[in-house]
Amino acid sequence: MTASQDIAPQTAPPSRLLRNRVLALVLIGFFYLAIYLAAQMRPTLGAGNSLVDFDAFYIVGQLIADGRAAQAYDPAVMAEIQSALLGHNSFMPWTYPPMFDLVVAPLPLLPRGIAYALFTGVTLAFYLAMIARLSGTAFLAVLLTMTPLIYINVNVGQNAFLTGGLVAVFVALSLRGKTLAGLPLGLMVIKPHLAVGLGVHALIAGRWRVLVVACTVALAFAALATLAFGPDIWTAFRSGVAAASHALSTDFYPLFLMTSVYALLHSLGMPPQIALWVQIGIGLTACALIALAVRARLPLHLTLAIACFGSALVSPYLYAYDMTIAGVGLALIARDLLARATTVEKTLLLVLVWLACGWGLVHAHIMAGMPWEQRTAVARDLISYGAVAYLLVLALTARILRRPVEA
Repeated sequence: MTASQDIAPQTAPPSRLLRNRVLALVLIGFFYLAIYLAAQMRPTLGAGNSLVDFDAFYIVGQLIADGRAAQAYDPAVMAEIQSALLGHNSFMPWTYPPMFDLVVAPLPLLPRGIAYALFTGVTLAFYLAMIARLSGTAFLAVLLTMTPLIYINVNVGQNAFLTGGLVAVFVALSLRGKTLAGLPLGLMVIKPHLAVGLGVHALIAGRWRVLVVACTVALAFAALATLAFGPDIWTAFRSGVAAASHALSTDFYPLFLMTSVYALLHSLGMPPQIALWVQIGIGLTACALIALAVRARLPLHLTLAIACFGSALVSPYLYAYDMTIAGVGLALIARDLLARATTVEKTLLLVLVWLACGWGLVHAHIMAGMPWEQRTAVARDLISYGAVAYLLVLALTARILRRPVEA
C-alpha cells in the first residue's frame, strides 16, 4: 500500500482501548485542573503582578463596554492600561480584526477569573471533542503529542482552542463533502492568516459553494462589527496592524516563542526584510504543495492534513500556541503514522513536536522570576528553534507516509 491509499480501520483490543480512554481522561483532567489553578491565581487583572494573553481580551472587552473600542488599537492606550495594572512597563498590542472584538465584548460581564475559566474551558472542550472525532482510536497518541501546546494555551488563555476547533470543524465537514464547511472557514476571519492553506485547498478542489458560504459569513461578520463599533474601527485596526508590523521588525515581539521561519532567521541575525521575503517564499511553497496534493488526487484526509500543516507555515507572526491547527493535521493522519512508523520514529516525532511547541514554554518558565528589563533582554538573545523542529516534523512525517504498511 502506498501513501496515496487509505488504511483500513484497525480495531485495538478492548483492554487497550479502555486503558487509552482512562489515560486520556486523566490527561484532560490535568488540563482542567491547570485552568482552575490559573483562574484562582489571577482572579483579577494584574493579580500576581503579571498579565497573560487572556487579559488583553478582557481589557479590550472593558474598552468596548466604555464605548472606546477603537482605542484598543492605540499602542499608547493599551500600554498605559497594562502598565498601570502592573506598576511597571508592560505592553501587549491589539491587532485582531474587529470581528474578534465581538467575541471578547461579553467577557467583562463576568469577573476576570470566572471569565478566564469559562472561555478557556469551553474552547478546550470544543477543540478536544473535534480532535477526538478526527483521530479516533489514535486520540491518546495525539493528546500526548500535543500536551505542551495544550498546556501553553491553558495557562495563557489564548484563543487557539477556538481557532483550532473551527479548523477541525471545517475539516470534518469537508470530509463529508458538506457545503456548510464554508461556515467555520468564514469564521476564521478572526485569525485569517491561519486559514490560508484551507482556502487554497477549497479553491483548488473547486469547492465553489464552500467558498461562497465562507465569503458570505466573513462579510456578514465584518458588517456586524461595523454596525457595533462604527466604520472608524477599521481605520483604527489598520493603524494597529501597521504598528504591529513595524514592531515585528524591531525585535519587540519575543521571537523565541514563535514557530515561523521568519522568527528563526531573524533571531539568527538575518535582517528583517530579507527574513520576511524568505517567509513569503516558504508560504507560497506551502500553498503550492497543497495545490499539488489536491491535483494529484491524494486521499482527502491527507490533502486536508497537508492544508493544516501548510497553514502553519504561511505567516511570519505565528506563536507556538497557534500550532493547534497543526494538531488538527496530526489528528487526521495519526492512524496512518502509527501504522507505518517504527518505535524510534514515533519517539522522534513526539520529541520534535514537543520541542516545536514547548521550546518557548521552557524558556518562559526559566525567565519567569527575572526582573522585567532582564527578561526582555534575555528574550532578544534566544533563538527561535521551534521552527527548526516543526520543519523536521514535516520532513519525518512525509518520509513515514511514503512507506507502505507492513502486513
